[in-house]
Amino acid sequence: MARLTPLGTEPAGSPGPGGLKVAGQNGSAGLTIEEVSKSFGDLTAVNGVSLHVEPGTVYGLIGPNGAGKTTTMRMVMTILVPDRGQIRWNGRPVAEVASRKFGYLPEERGLYPNMTIRDQLRFFAALHGMAGPAVDREIDRWIERLALGEHAAKKVEELSKGNAQKVQFIAALLHHPELLILDEPFSGLDPVNVHILKNTLLDLARNGTAILLSTHRMEHVEELCERMALIKGGSIVAEGTVTDVRRSTGRLRLRLAAEPGERAAELLASFDELPPARPTPFGWEVQLPAAFRAQAVLERALAEGLSITRFEVSPPSLEETYVMLMGGEVNGANNE
Repeated sequence: MARLTPLGTEPAGSPGPGGLKVAGQNGSAGLTIEEVSKSFGDLTAVNGVSLHVEPGTVYGLIGPNGAGKTTTMRMVMTILVPDRGQIRWNGRPVAEVASRKFGYLPEERGLYPNMTIRDQLRFFAALHGMAGPAVDREIDRWIERLALGEHAAKKVEELSKGNAQKVQFIAALLHHPELLILDEPFSGLDPVNVHILKNTLLDLARNGTAILLSTHRMEHVEELCERMALIKGGSIVAEGTVTDVRRSTGRLRLRLAAEPGERAAELLASFDELPPARPTPFGWEVQLPAAFRAQAVLERALAEGLSITRFEVSPPSLEETYVMLMGGEVNGANNE
């Protein structure tokens, strides 16, 4: 499994990449989770998890329900205390900084149904010691940015699930947190609002915010995350860039298109070593066995006079990789 190389080689307080400050001698910049475990009775919810989220990046913590994602996030927020291991922000224990420097969007929403959007956000701002005209201007800016203007005077109980989700998102970042933790942030959002939220997250990262998020949508991970971890049964099974994780299975897939189209399917079926190919909008796709030489397909195609319009060998998609590593099947092959 790929591992991160922590920052921290620069002198304490010196600017790091992008002008960001790095931590001093006690650790690297950003969030460091080191060999953290948490059990509830006989259930081990998190088992030896280690990862690092640098300032100005989006990190995806991905896995099925019950894998340990929410427990890990709650330990970062100090809602739960690890049984073993350490969690630090810029080299300091998170217990010293979480309430001031972190923002959290939990999977279980916590809004007051009888308060209007503006009153709700003023309340959350006040919890962080923020009040006055400047806060109202900041609230108005976020209401406008997230397309909530026409609903600003409504009570939360009158909002759709998606609009309530956006209100809680604003509440998590009003105090300008250095680390933003988002547990299923796209839940309940339609495609337009998903697009708005994605752009907002990328803007926050560009401005130096570290973001740790969980989601079940692999396309969101591919669009947003510089690094990610797949977690299963409380343990990380793959970690690194999206490309690293896609390559972690050691498997490859072949995409083939030819003229005439049916000849491509016949060609792939002529190789006894290959599993059945599946049709796709561009042609045919097949998972390659570990020892199979993809070039053999191209050589036979050319020998038979096929006109090849596409020949691409690549790792499985992130979704396929997820299914493989979580114990499912892709293209009819058991990948446990």
